[in-house]
Amino acid sequence: MRVLVLGGTGSMAHRVVEAALAQGHEVMVVTRGRRPVAAPPGVRVLQADRTALRSEAKALDAFSPEAVVDAICFQPAQAQDLVDLFPSARRVVLVSSVDVYGEDVGGMPVTEERDPHPVTPYATAKAECERIVLSGLGRRATVIRPSHMLGRTYLTTSLWSRSPYLVDRIRKGKPIPAIDGGRNLMTPVWSLDVASWILATLDRSGADGEIFNAVGAETVTQRDYYETIARILGVELRIVAVSSQVFQRYVESPSAFNWHRPYSNAKAVSRLEYQPRATLRSMMEETVQHMLEHSLVRDCAGEPRDDALVELLLRHEAELGVALGGKG
Repeated sequence: MRVLVLGGTGSMAHRVVEAALAQGHEVMVVTRGRRPVAAPPGVRVLQADRTALRSEAKALDAFSPEAVVDAICFQPAQAQDLVDLFPSARRVVLVSSVDVYGEDVGGMPVTEERDPHPVTPYATAKAECERIVLSGLGRRATVIRPSHMLGRTYLTTSLWSRSPYLVDRIRKGKPIPAIDGGRNLMTPVWSLDVASWILATLDRSGADGEIFNAVGAETVTQRDYYETIARILGVELRIVAVSSQVFQRYVESPSAFNWHRPYSNAKAVSRLEYQPRATLRSMMEETVQHMLEHSLVRDCAGEPRDDALVELLLRHEAELGVALGGKG
């Protein structure tokens, strides 16, 4: 099958390209050419900006893709491009995000039956992209909603979102500030598992016009996430609790990773007949190893907010201990 991947050298899309080649597909990627990950040998490369995709209609028509995977569709106008430019494609896969469900979804795994309730501009735009593609392409469209992705080229996440400083802070034994001590639930996913689900939609009628959560097999806590990094580095983890209520009140754009965000992959496993292979440990090992080998880990002194916050929190803990009379 001729497969066109938009954003084909990106963190997740390059896994789609690799997996597609391994399955014998003919692949063309559209990329701006600004990332260090190069397209593999044998892949056709069209260097273009996603916002100017219509100007490349002739080259796209010449390739005549049977399937299109869009990993960089962020605005409604770009979703309309998919509807208008690929009338002959048998499958168009829009890579969206579980962010469309909302910020804090509670402790029960969320299924695709839950209506979107986006609360950020990013999620709102993604939800509208989904609507345009599904309504415009009908059964030929499929929407994939990945959760927090891990694997090579990704950074781990800290209190402040994806961060090059977290790994260094953990390996140096510095306390990690975590919302409510890291009690929030999450379902991280390996980028290659997401790619495998995407490719599984290409020839299955059960994917026609459907939405799938692409999330890992394990529901873990943020503490589990940090402890896994610490075990990989061979160090002890120290966590200091940050009040979720206070953090959310005073931080204008708090990271979505700090709230309860568990999701169900039951529909994807059943209909697409693919069970995710990665564990939290295996996907984190790949992530951390790649960060260390490619100089993606930065000196945690570059994020002074953590030290200032930890100092304040520890002082507050001590003062509370005195006020509460301590353990006697």
